[in-house]
Amino acid sequence: MNQRKIKFVMGILLVALLSTGCIGVDRGFKSIRDYVLDTSNNQFEKEFEFSFGSVSITMAELVMNFTDIDEPIDEILSEIHNLQVGIYNNNSDIKIEPSFEEAKFLTNKMKKAGWDCIVRSVDRNEMTAIFIKAHDDELNQLYVISVNNEEVVLVEILGNLHKVIEIAIREKGLDFAMNK
Repeated sequence: MNQRKIKFVMGILLVALLSTGCIGVDRGFKSIRDYVLDTSNNQFEKEFEFSFGSVSITMAELVMNFTDIDEPIDEILSEIHNLQVGIYNNNSDIKIEPSFEEAKFLTNKMKKAGWDCIVRSVDRNEMTAIFIKAHDDELNQLYVISVNNEEVVLVEILGNLHKVIEIAIREKGLDFAMNK
């Protein structure tokens, strides 16, 4: 393939990536990020923040087709439409001490934005909350917020998450391996 064709293909891929929500996170993600970071009264530095859109996920599926993994990862990826991830490092000397009251306040804020809390945990210097949204009784959004002394991690997944759960149960039953 000559240089011109390679540049053309790379240009098309770049346009496709940028036009499908890849790289930058959306306004809703930024709003929750800003709320979580601002309420802690600490200084955070973005380690990374990105979004994978449908084209990036399809590319990942194609790569997975060439691997020898026994897990149905490509099938799971086909049900995910968008993935947004942010990791923010705590640069303050002040350690984060999340409380159950803060977790309840965060839960109320997310509930006003249409999210339902399914897991909320506060243990010493760490708080984790998992939220979901459903449309027509089908799970289609999941949001995880984890805060500890060193970092804040936010993950949002959009897609046919009810199908992802079906695939996981079909493949593993209810016998999921747990870290000890």
